[in-house]
Amino acid sequence: MSSTTLDLYWGLSSLDAETRLDSAAQLISALVKFQEAHPVRGKQMATTEEELAQLCASDVSYALGRLIKGLASPRDGARQGFSMALAELLARIPCISVKLVLSMLWRHTEATNSMKGQEQRDMRFGRIFGLLAVVQSGIIGRREGTTAVEMRKMVMELAAIGAKKSYLREVAYVTLAAMVPALGQFAFRDELITMFVAV
Repeated sequence: MSSTTLDLYWGLSSLDAETRLDSAAQLISALVKFQEAHPVRGKQMATTEEELAQLCASDVSYALGRLIKGLASPRDGARQGFSMALAELLARIPCISVKLVLSMLWRHTEATNSMKGQEQRDMRFGRIFGLLAVVQSGIIGRREGTTAVEMRKMVMELAAIGAKKSYLREVAYVTLAAMVPALGQFAFRDELITMFVAV
């Protein structure tokens, strides 16, 4: 783990938008350099955390987990900063699959009944911002990296959150709308369109 990037994570949760943007740009620039120096093993995509550790530089593996965990932070500005950095990381590092991101996102943003109300709210916001980052990154447009199962999982989760929590409805539906341009490339697009219409 490079100590040069650790301080940048703090800047991602700054209340100042310029600081968040600058920290995200510096972090992603450093991570891309680390990944470029990492021995490449073909055009494989990591679908598990074990594969992530093999295919990506250790700083990239750490960043993915840290950014996903940071999405549920109650600190003002954290969701925006961590979501922005996650979207850019996914856009720039092609060996990270949608399957892996969703698996980690579900594990680190699960709202349980044993949590207090604010903690549950933070988890729901974290999940929504994580899904938004996935969509904004363009990763769902990578044909070989996205399956019907993952698309269905995202659509169903966004629809469920939007229907259940009024304070999340707008961002859930904005995220769904942002997914629409990617639908045309999938062989299962008719099924997805039917799901979208049902929402």
